Amino acid sequence: MLYYTFKQNDTFYNRIETHPYIQFYINNSKVYYNNKQERAGAFATNEKMVPVGSISLYELNIDRPAGSLIYPFITKGGSRTAFKTVSTTAFNEFQYGDTINGSYPLSASVSRDYLDGGTVDVIGTVVNKPRLFALKNTLNYYKYLSRHYEYSSSYFGWDKGQQDMSFISIPSIFYGSSISKGTVDLKFYITGTLAAECKDIKKNGELVQTGPVGSTGSGSVAGVVLYNEGFVMLTGSWNLSAHQENYVVGGSNVNAKWIYFGTTGSAPTHTVPSSSFDMSFQGTNYVPVITMLAHAPKGELNHSSNPTYIEYGGTQQLFNPESGSFTYKENETVQIKNIVSSSYVDPTGSFEKQTFISRIGIYDKDKNLIGVAKVANPVKKTEDREFTFKLKLDI
Repeated sequence: MLYYTFKQNDTFYNRIETHPYIQFYINNSKVYYNNKQERAGAFATNEKMVPVGSISLYELNIDRPAGSLIYPFITKGGSRTAFKTVSTTAFNEFQYGDTINGSYPLSASVSRDYLDGGTVDVIGTVVNKPRLFALKNTLNYYKYLSRHYEYSSSYFGWDKGQQDMSFISIPSIFYGSSISKGTVDLKFYITGTLAAECKDIKKNGELVQTGPVGSTGSGSVAGVVLYNEGFVMLTGSWNLSAHQENYVVGGSNVNAKWIYFGTTGSAPTHTVPSSSFDMSFQGTNYVPVITMLAHAPKGELNHSSNPTYIEYGGTQQLFNPESGSFTYKENETVQIKNIVSSSYVDPTGSFEKQTFISRIGIYDKDKNLIGVAKVANPVKKTEDREFTFKLKLDI
């Protein structure tokens, strides 16, 4: 087997920037991702076995019977390794040698929390709002983009820790490196009619109400979006419609507002069947790409170890070479099969060495096969032909 080394100008490293389109539709306690519906399988009502609106992170346990699900496990040992979902107390209850089991599939989806005005303790920490308080420095960092990021502003007279807020979390598996600026679009529907829409039209994180034209609150900032962190914070508290529903658990019917955007509720005690919400945006994802050029030079790669390369009946001679303590010699009388086409049925054309390249193996420095590239149709290689195969690998 011949080995060739990739030279300096045979490998190229690039990065492709992609912008996947993401859409979430929320209605009556359900979240739908990119308009995908449940699809029944042979053993499960939902073949991916994750909730509607979720991504199966590793696509494990796809349409499996309940008794044959795969799962991760760890044996408790001196290294004290455990799953992140296992608390210290629960871990200490296991004996050394016990097996700690996890579960698959893992899933991810958008989540929404309603944060009311709340209270503040004596050191100024927001009570029951740990995730919001953890983003305080991040919000203040982006003040150079817009003053609406300010956590506490005497100019606007607000403190986000004291504001009612719809707090939406978007896992990075959906958008990649960041949410693309200028692509966020939120729509608030009531009985199927668009009541309000806001976009980040300035590309500075401000979510500005843009429609319907002339509606209450048009032109006002309804909230902000953290592009790199994947959070949407809506604080717009003006009435979007005269329609009223029970948007808050344990509350009474109130007018539709941006602070209630994304309410999913939990049937039967808390539902908002007349309201639905649409959130769309584009992500920014970078894909490293390696391009490799594999050359098949003239006068080379014209022999094959495939038994069909020799005349019928010569296989036995090929596999019985002359060998000794100091020599190894293949049988010189073995004839190569002539497969050169001719205009006539018989005889064939003038003999010419030729092979067919069907795949290319990629090896590491220790000659371990690490990849195989296949061509759609075998390529005929003769002594006077040379080829360059372009291999591309997305990481």
